[in-house]
Amino acid sequence: MPPTPLRLQLVILGLAGFAVAALVAALAGWLAPDTLAPSDDGNWLIGLCLLAAVAVPVVLALALAKRIAAAVEPVEAVAKALASGALLETPVNVKWAEMAAACDKLAQAVSVARAREAALRATDRAKDDFLAMLGHELRNPLGALAAATHILRKSAPDNHAVLGATGVITRQVHQMTRLIEDLLDVSRVTRGKVSLNRQPLNFARSVEKAVSELRLSGRLDRHDLRLDLSEVWVRADEARIEQIATNLIDNAVKYSPGSGSIEVTLRRDRNSAVLRVRDNGIGMSAELVSRVFDVFVQGEEAGKQAGLGVGLTLVKHLVELHGGKAFAASAGPGQGSVFTVSLPTVEAQAPRAATQAVPAAQTSHRILLVEDNVDARSTMLAALQLDGHRVYEAVDGETGIRAAAVVKPDVAIIDIGLPGRDGYEVASALRQTPERQQMVLIAVTGYEQPDSWRRARDAGFDEYVTKPIAPDRLVRLIDAAFAARARRQPAPPANPGP
Repeated sequence: MPPTPLRLQLVILGLAGFAVAALVAALAGWLAPDTLAPSDDGNWLIGLCLLAAVAVPVVLALALAKRIAAAVEPVEAVAKALASGALLETPVNVKWAEMAAACDKLAQAVSVARAREAALRATDRAKDDFLAMLGHELRNPLGALAAATHILRKSAPDNHAVLGATGVITRQVHQMTRLIEDLLDVSRVTRGKVSLNRQPLNFARSVEKAVSELRLSGRLDRHDLRLDLSEVWVRADEARIEQIATNLIDNAVKYSPGSGSIEVTLRRDRNSAVLRVRDNGIGMSAELVSRVFDVFVQGEEAGKQAGLGVGLTLVKHLVELHGGKAFAASAGPGQGSVFTVSLPTVEAQAPRAATQAVPAAQTSHRILLVEDNVDARSTMLAALQLDGHRVYEAVDGETGIRAAAVVKPDVAIIDIGLPGRDGYEVASALRQTPERQQMVLIAVTGYEQPDSWRRARDAGFDEYVTKPIAPDRLVRLIDAAFAARARRQPAPPANPGP
């Protein structure tokens, strides 16, 4: 039986009430006053009819209300399924045509919404895969360039023209690497895929380190940078705090004239550490101030040095992950800008006992380099050989495993994105042989996914680094890995003597 329209049932209810009223009137003699004389029996009958005239519509209304409530239940179930994402089936026991139509429309809306959600998820996954592939494809040539500059510096230490050219290449590689990292970090942070290694740290020292890196890269050569830093302690991820400071100062550099002035201050304000970066650059309109932290937003007068427009977005998200806030202000175009970061403070930590650093003698390592990219492999091999290491090469995972059995290296530098067996599988295979348990394994990759470090640890790697990496830094990581492995080994038993 098809559902009955609500308005039809209301019409029936009205007609039923009218019929009862007409019957009461007829019995009371209102329609035929000459046939029924007033009497006690007549009054009793009139009262009974009046009661019936009231009771019947009430009973009908209650019944109708019950049917309406029952009809709403399927719609409520459809709405709950829509909200929770549960499997939705179109109800079949709907008693009202309007409710049935509403359920059908809701079911159609759910199907459309879920189809769009699935398409968005697929698009998001495709974007993540694209960014990972983009990072890999860009990092490989940058890694080759970093190794090539190391070779040039070692080969011609007295040639000022060569040193100047290698300095330019090094700075540009550093800049491109930072842009790639910012782009990938924005994607990870906005999706909640970034974890923080938080510990108490001196905020001022992190800012000084960021400034030192910018000076070494040449980014501050034409600007007057003044530091006014007070010692303030925060509980934060050191690498991310340096990234925040670097992005704020680099933003001031980009949007200031060639010889612009930049002032960086750090103060404690009650329970907050307040970092402020002020410049005398091109400034911002009120409309731009309100959205300057949005992704891909840039100043209209930024010109060719504007970058990708993700640095400030990354600053805001990283600050908020630390429980802080980021602000922007400007008096208007041409009046400079002020960017402020506020983070919760912690009590200052006691200074650690200073240990006198003893320069470590450079150690020559027996290194197996497993890398499928020809330029990256050849330049890294030449750079490591110039530093006095014995280096062997392999072009894929299977070749690397076989070479390790023959060469017996004490270090294996393995690219993760290898054809055939990837770097994780190669490391796991190398760790299965007892005599290779002491080998230091370094993962070098252009792919950086949220679980990459965990997978590298599980596979047996000692270190995990992303391209590009300078050969001298790579050697420092190798030495540190050897030292850490030596500390983890149990001490040999004492000689009991005669």
